[in-house]
Amino acid sequence: MGDFPEFEKRIDAFVQKVLRPSDKEVLKRLLCADCQFFTPGEDEELECGCYRMLERLIFSGRITLEQLADALK
Repeated sequence: MGDFPEFEKRIDAFVQKVLRPSDKEVLKRLLCADCQFFTPGEDEELECGCYRMLERLIFSGRITLEQLADALK
């Protein structure tokens, strides 16, 4: 595993899935689990700039989770 073990562990379940804005909490757990500042169950409503940028790119269709996973390989 690389620098993002939690992302790598979960990404396969999401690669073929079309995410909708209602999936925001699922996306946050996928993208943020490897962040040193993320603690599940605590302050999960807080979002960093990186998360907001990735969320916008994914929900707008400009990048897919599969492309993101490939970029991290």
